[in-house]
Amino acid sequence: MRLSTKCRYGTRAMIEIARHYKEGPVKRKDISHSQKISSGYLENILIALKSRNLIKTVRGANGGFALEVPPSRITMFQIVSALEGSIVPVECVDDSGACDRSADCAARKLWQELYNAQKAVLTKTTLQVLVDRADSKKQPDYSI
Repeated sequence: MRLSTKCRYGTRAMIEIARHYKEGPVKRKDISHSQKISSGYLENILIALKSRNLIKTVRGANGGFALEVPPSRITMFQIVSALEGSIVPVECVDDSGACDRSADCAARKLWQELYNAQKAVLTKTTLQVLVDRADSKKQPDYSI
């Protein structure tokens, strides 16, 4: 599986929004600046995330983007699905009728296992896990 730039940037934007979860909404220009994503491209990403109810917009002077639910309740599978669509490696994994060889295909089981493994990793990894990883990398190291 190769993730698009949209998905990678969307993940970074979600981490940025999640880092401010308890502080309030984050302005698009602040996400754009901190993550070095063009504002126009970021807008398209945020629309996709909002359409899947992962984020919401807050209007007003202190408005911006905020998570709909705590980061511990958002999985990477939800984020990737919102930005990439289906992550099945081949069509017959979702729909055995998509190929007339599905019943006898020696590789179909492999493609199903691959999809299940990817989905399992993405489902068990929450946005909070990535926030914690990002924050641990920003801690100063005072060891000698």
